[in-house]
Amino acid sequence: LSLWFFHTIRGLMHQLTHSSPFLRVAGPGHSVTATVGQDVVLPCHLSPQRDARTLEVRWIRDKFSEIVHHYRNGEDLYGEQMGAYVGRTELVRDGLSAGSLDLRITGLRPSDDGQYVCIVRDAHAYAEAIVELEVAGADPHLSLGGYEAGGVRVLCRSAGWYPLPQLLWRDARGQHLPSVSQTHSQDQEGLFEIEGAVIMTGNVEGPLSCVVRSSRLQQEWKFSLHIAAPFFHNAQPWKVALALIPVLFVVFIGLGVYLFRKQAGIYEKLTPLIHALLFFFTCKRKRCRAVKVTLDPDTAHPLLVVSPDNKSVRRQTERQQVPDTRERFDCWCCVLGREDFREGRHCWLVEVEYFCWAVGVARASLKRKGWIDMSPEGGIWAVQYYEGQLSSLTWPRTPLSLSPVPTRIWVCLDCTQQQVSFINADNGVEIFTFTEASFNGESIRPWFCVVQCSVQLCLTDSTPQNLSAALGGSCPSPDTPASPLLGPAGAAQE
Repeated sequence: LSLWFFHTIRGLMHQLTHSSPFLRVAGPGHSVTATVGQDVVLPCHLSPQRDARTLEVRWIRDKFSEIVHHYRNGEDLYGEQMGAYVGRTELVRDGLSAGSLDLRITGLRPSDDGQYVCIVRDAHAYAEAIVELEVAGADPHLSLGGYEAGGVRVLCRSAGWYPLPQLLWRDARGQHLPSVSQTHSQDQEGLFEIEGAVIMTGNVEGPLSCVVRSSRLQQEWKFSLHIAAPFFHNAQPWKVALALIPVLFVVFIGLGVYLFRKQAGIYEKLTPLIHALLFFFTCKRKRCRAVKVTLDPDTAHPLLVVSPDNKSVRRQTERQQVPDTRERFDCWCCVLGREDFREGRHCWLVEVEYFCWAVGVARASLKRKGWIDMSPEGGIWAVQYYEGQLSSLTWPRTPLSLSPVPTRIWVCLDCTQQQVSFINADNGVEIFTFTEASFNGESIRPWFCVVQCSVQLCLTDSTPQNLSAALGGSCPSPDTPASPLLGPAGAAQE
């Protein structure tokens, strides 16, 4: 009865809206499509344009008639919000003065699929618009399954789909590659998970792409990775033997010089040649400089407790009584490192826990107050672990398939090449690399975010020796990735 009454009142108010010249709301005119795990913005605006900061705005689910987000007189009200959306919604404030009523939903779930109603009212009028959100399954995840049949077995998995999608493989020229296996399963909610495998050999040029195609949405999602040539050498050991020949050649030359350097002046004559060969084979890649990084407590959110030695930070439930300076974060639980860098290559080691966190770098001029755009566009280059998913803070987010999730991470900053790389310190595997980062000549500082209470991040003292052990001797570069599995493109989503 209450639901009938609600819809009856909505219908009457909707009729009044069309007869009122004072308030009108418009949606996008088409459905909005996004994938599981990403963030999405549902567009809605006043027509004609006017200041909406003093209006009351409600976003509701049309199917459930329950509140997704409630805004009134410049304040967000959460008392009646649906439990499924707690902590996941935000009215985009930047556009309110221009009549924009956009709603941001973070960490999309399959259950978010459906209709949303944008309702606006003031003392004299009421208006609404419907926005259709279509949630696709999670972006495809690629992983390596080991050597097989003279190549590398590559696995692709994606979940959260209905109906069952297609899974295809393509090479760099767009040609389809045959799957060696393909399976699917259905969960209790009726959503499908699909997984396929392909054998990639050294004859396949360029990146390999896994494509998931949805018949319901008439769209497809693609995820690509490039497997570097050294990985195929392990599948064909004779190539490794050939690669060792130049190294042995250099060793024999050095031994011969040592035996005869006191005779006939051979050492002096061959020294330039030896140095050139050694540089080519052993000094091709520029090494990072391991630096000592400490936390800046003056930037820490009041919920964050920085240790006395400024080497670790944890989140608590009660706010500390600290000065609210312009340097301090007041919305997101973030803290910056004291050090800032403008040039050179620098790496530092961070120890994390299996909960919710984010680590990386940020511009020194990063916004500290209010909502922060956690992406390269907002001046942050980082990776995060949230709700069981490791991803890079690109826009949209790029899910990363690593098992187990690393707990010791090298953060490598290359100011010269404008790159930020993340390396699993336990095995030297590249996690993700931001290329062509827009530092714009600004100072760059370490950046940390603690999302969940009791989670702790620790900075570990590092030396060039243990850094070399973790990274195989150097930080990654576009020409020589530290990981033998992933090439310069890493697992970047196209």
